[in-house]
Amino acid sequence: FVKKLVAELEAKLAKLMAEFDKAMKEKNAVMAEAAKCQNKLDMAQRLVKALLANGVIWEQTVARAGEELEFIPGDTLVACSFASYVGVFTRQYREACVENFIDFLTKKGVPLGPKPDP
Repeated sequence: FVKKLVAELEAKLAKLMAEFDKAMKEKNAVMAEAAKCQNKLDMAQRLVKALLANGVIWEQTVARAGEELEFIPGDTLVACSFASYVGVFTRQYREACVENFIDFLTKKGVPLGPKPDP
């Protein structure tokens, strides 16, 4: 009788241990998935913050580009004239030529940037 009872209890214990092992495996799988999801969430939040900061930079760049658009033709004219006509001369002569050309364009009303630099 005792051996039978011990066998039954051992069978129940084995069944309970199997259920416990299964539950622990499920728990570990769920914990791993939760950690993976938390990692994805953290990365997504970092990305959103970076994109928000980048959006501000883009807004400033677009505003500045709109203002600078007015100067592109004049600044391009200065750069092209430099490359075409005075690029082979000495630095002192080139700087004097560019300065004279900028003065000429300014007198003619050509919009130039704050500091046109060929």
